[in-house]
Amino acid sequence: MDTVWLLTLGVMVTGWFVLDGANLGLGMTMRAVGGDGVGRRLVLTALGPFLLAGEVWLVAAAGVLIGAFPGLEKDLLGAFYPLVVALVVTWILRDAGVWFRSRLPGDVWRDGWERVVVLAGGGFAFVWGLLLANVVQGVPRDGGPGVETLVGPYSLLWGVTMVAVFAVHGAAFAALRLPDRLRTRAHGVAGRAGAVVPPLVLAVAAATPLARTQVARPVPAFAVAAVATVAATLAVVLLRRGDVRHRPGRVYACTAVTAACAPIAVGVGTTPRLLEGAAGPRTLDLLAAIALPAVPVLIAVQAWMWWLFRRRVGEGSAVFF
Repeated sequence: MDTVWLLTLGVMVTGWFVLDGANLGLGMTMRAVGGDGVGRRLVLTALGPFLLAGEVWLVAAAGVLIGAFPGLEKDLLGAFYPLVVALVVTWILRDAGVWFRSRLPGDVWRDGWERVVVLAGGGFAFVWGLLLANVVQGVPRDGGPGVETLVGPYSLLWGVTMVAVFAVHGAAFAALRLPDRLRTRAHGVAGRAGAVVPPLVLAVAAATPLARTQVARPVPAFAVAAVATVAATLAVVLLRRGDVRHRPGRVYACTAVTAACAPIAVGVGTTPRLLEGAAGPRTLDLLAAIALPAVPVLIAVQAWMWWLFRRRVGEGSAVFF
């Protein structure tokens, strides 16, 4: 049962990386893709229906972590508390920027909150990279790692990589959701971001065996996931010339795979350590009876949301924020 719950946690985290990761990347690239004020308004309109739906995955992942893996949750919070706080702060700031950007008229107000969305979104992605890198290096059981591990060279490499991954994923999402006049701008952003992702991912894969770890090195599992990630990002680079504009769905599928590979690689590579923090069998059985039936409902609702808002936005589309 503990393996089932670890898979459930993995599905929740991966779902967030794919779905809300697209929203995060769209916010990060809002000014580059949108251009003028009308274009940026359209970017927020494209993001609107999916923002809260994407965040549900992260909330659900936190619930699974607390309920099914209390020992792991305690160790993660104790060891990586500064990173968890940074995640929460950047998450709140990103959402605040989306909510407040259009609350008052005036270019100064809107410009300021747009910058908050861009910078907080980039910070959110960067801190996620730091957290994943530290999990790869091992979750301590007694006390946290030093600053040199939390923000060491390996962790910083992960942070920069995740910023680039989310940026290209957001640009692909923009091409999928925005009208033709903005799709060309999304094409350019996706091309620039897609060009730097493969070398960054290769650098992470090469540095992982050299990183100082406190658990068994997750090199085999990480190598497999890294190969899949490189293949997906290379596909983005090859497709970006014309398909971002003419086949954006294919490019979005590639960037979704790219975003999903990061949590999958970390989860598979560190499975033994993660399972050590699982709750007892009786607790897991009780949670399974209560919570697991909700997982297919969550997936079905997400599919319905995507079907409902499958058409591109325009200047006459409903505004959510």
